[in-house]
Amino acid sequence: MLQWINDRFKHFGWILLAPLALSFALWGVHGLVDFSSKLDKGLKVNGEELSVDALRNSYQDQVTQLHRMIPDGEIPASLLEGARRSLLDRYVGAALLNQQVTKQHFVVTDQQVVESIREIPAFQVGGHFDRDAYEGLLRQQGLSPQRFEAEERQSLRSRQLEGGLVVSAFVTPQEFNRTIALEKESRDAGYVLIPQAKYLAQMNPDAAALSAYYNAHKQDFLTPDTVSVDYVELTLDSVTAGVTVTDEALRGYYDQLKDRYVEPEKRRARHILIQSGTDDAKAKARAEELYKQASAANADFAALAKANSQDTVSAAEGGDLGWAEKTFFVAPFADALFAMKTGEIHPPVKTQFGWHIIKLDGVQEGHQKSFDEVRATLEPEFRRNEAEKLFGEQQEKIDTLAFENAGSLEPLAKALKLNVKSIADFTRANGGPGLPADPKVVAAAFSTDVLAGQNSRAIEIKPGDVVVLRASNHRAPTEQTEASVHDQVLAQVKLQMAAKAAQSAAQALMGSLSQGMPLAQAIASLGSTQGVDVSPAAPSLVRYQPIKSLGRREKGVPTALIEALFKAPAPAVGKTGSGVVALGDTVGVYSLLAVKPGVVDDKDGTDMRPVMRAQGSSEVAAYIATLKAKSDIKIDPKLFD
Repeated sequence: MLQWINDRFKHFGWILLAPLALSFALWGVHGLVDFSSKLDKGLKVNGEELSVDALRNSYQDQVTQLHRMIPDGEIPASLLEGARRSLLDRYVGAALLNQQVTKQHFVVTDQQVVESIREIPAFQVGGHFDRDAYEGLLRQQGLSPQRFEAEERQSLRSRQLEGGLVVSAFVTPQEFNRTIALEKESRDAGYVLIPQAKYLAQMNPDAAALSAYYNAHKQDFLTPDTVSVDYVELTLDSVTAGVTVTDEALRGYYDQLKDRYVEPEKRRARHILIQSGTDDAKAKARAEELYKQASAANADFAALAKANSQDTVSAAEGGDLGWAEKTFFVAPFADALFAMKTGEIHPPVKTQFGWHIIKLDGVQEGHQKSFDEVRATLEPEFRRNEAEKLFGEQQEKIDTLAFENAGSLEPLAKALKLNVKSIADFTRANGGPGLPADPKVVAAAFSTDVLAGQNSRAIEIKPGDVVVLRASNHRAPTEQTEASVHDQVLAQVKLQMAAKAAQSAAQALMGSLSQGMPLAQAIASLGSTQGVDVSPAAPSLVRYQPIKSLGRREKGVPTALIEALFKAPAPAVGKTGSGVVALGDTVGVYSLLAVKPGVVDDKDGTDMRPVMRAQGSSEVAAYIATLKAKSDIKIDPKLFD
């Protein structure tokens, strides 16, 4: 048992803890699903109406990230649609798994829930579970321990189902060998990267070409859809900073939470474990013999433990178990230990792990932590709680005032002591300084009512951040004259011509390779430099990689080029294969000499585990796909609006 007891200090593993009455929904691994009491009418899975708040919030987060990646233009509709589909697919899949574990009566014990939570690094201080850290972090996330523990239970139940599918997956030796042959396959190849920048300076389009491009792309040169925006913003951080904490209020809060700050009694013990094995009577006799030796005058308990204990972890430390609460031990062991006096050695105690001789080295009395001891951690929590209450009240008030004073922001700014901020040029694509191009904000700024001079309703950009805005001076998109956008048109036409030139050079190179010319000779006219850098300091240089063995996960090689290279058919003996690959502002050309299948090799640690994991993941995906095919899933087309 002692290895087991010692392990609990490292991992807060499966030592028997005081039972907790807990329940749960999907969280953590399945964090997209939020089965809260507030239900929307946007999504039903097998008749179950699901809350989609978390889904919508995740989508807004992705949209915000896309705006950062594409700061100077509108996000392509295909990217937004892909984000919606991906999130919705994961959300529905998690909900279906949740329904299945409920239907099939999967069970997770209170003990398993507690163990799982104790192992989460975010809740640990110095490698050990810390209840204050646990409860404090949950409060920051707006979760109660009861809800979190219920969600952790459901997550564990779902993982049971997924784990069963993974374990049931199998791979035949033939499949394994084939997988390794593909995974470790290498290809003898070289390649060239031809940048458009090589030809850019040479491009000199005439006026006719510029006019033709402008006339064909007038919609690309419209002025931005722009308004002037005035707004007020209410944030939880600003409310928190304004909260006054009095000593009297903080002491009252402490009195409400006193039970949280009761430090339980801890004891430090050593023990010697004799495992029962197949002969419990023999083990007991051996334990009694060691008890007599340990009880003798001048006996060295630590030495006896080191020489005889079958708990190998604690034996190395002379049987020392460290300081621990009663709930950290199994019942018979705990009952005996917490009835002893310091220095006492207890006769053999039987547990499911065997027979234990216990020595009590010390006692730390339990005590109530004083107000002064916990004040430093209590005050930020109290301040945040008070701010959240105040923010909720002010959020309702700002929405009401925005509606009641639809023609002006001044009344609500004055009532809530907020500043009215202004953005002269707020665009549909990029928002403006201080106010992001959040879809909800953009929709409000360009809505009919707001453009007519009304206040918007309160808009929650994210939890703890609310704005009310009004717009004026709407400048709808208009065509710009060719002369006014000449430089932009010129740049676009030159890029287009340079891209064609790079493509033509690549095709010419392909022609030389197809006639049997070696790659090194074929590129002579391109003025290439050997050694590939996908982001070279001199972007106009052609980069050349001589023939070498390339793997599927070769570092430093453009991903699209590797993918094309490994999709290409193996060349016939004595022949070479080649291909052209578009790489954004660069064109790649590869020359393929040979394909070498991977070989199973025990020396490099190859085994079936990665293949089994991949197969297991496929099993889970296939299982979810089957559930979806059999399920009644109803999705509101305006779910993400």
